[in-house]
Amino acid sequence: MSEATLYAMDAPRVKSADAAADFVEKWQDSTKAPTARIAAFFERLLQTWPTDDPGSAIWYEGFDHNPPAGQVLAMAFELGKFDTERLQQLRAMAQAHGVHIFDPEGHVLYLANGSEARAPSLATPEPGAPVQCPSGVRFDGVYETKREKGWTYLCFTADGKIFWQSTGGRFQARAAMESFGTGDSFIVKGTYKPGDNAFSARLKASFGAFKMNGVLKEDGLHVHSERTNGSYPFDSVYTFLPL
Repeated sequence: MSEATLYAMDAPRVKSADAAADFVEKWQDSTKAPTARIAAFFERLLQTWPTDDPGSAIWYEGFDHNPPAGQVLAMAFELGKFDTERLQQLRAMAQAHGVHIFDPEGHVLYLANGSEARAPSLATPEPGAPVQCPSGVRFDGVYETKREKGWTYLCFTADGKIFWQSTGGRFQARAAMESFGTGDSFIVKGTYKPGDNAFSARLKASFGAFKMNGVLKEDGLHVHSERTNGSYPFDSVYTFLPL
């Protein structure tokens, strides 16, 4: 099973996903008593989703070893059970108690006022910057493949990130790349490791966790993907679209 870790934050001055990431890194190991807002939110959270309820499997891990402390509360949800509806429930509880919710995987901050602060769009590599990984995958465009219904896109970055999504229609390369920066819950995100004309990756989204392997061949990027539990295996050949 896989988890989705989100953070509740009592941090009114934090307004961006980058600032939220820095805040969590700085304060998540606090040994102080939880602030009044975090304590009230935590009480409501357990009223809604008790950790000792045998009929609920939403929690990947309880709070015995990771109780609320200071201005931050880490919440480890069962990835397969934490869907969009439950995210909206969580956001509503957070808003009622004046706390933010930070999703480090999607790099999005759900603010207490109901708005969202998402990651900026992926940038085109600067002139002179690397456009290709030692494994051969390229950063200056996207990879696409035609599916039975719609298209699927892959994008790699020079700092080891990978993005993956399916769409109903076909995108131009730049539009596809920019769409990966929206923080949409249906965009699958993760990190990759380069190999010899190949790569391997682990990715997550709100609807599941995946593993992926790819090999560069003359006719394109051959990719095998499946859920981390081995279900839904799929093989595709992607073609590179430069910007």
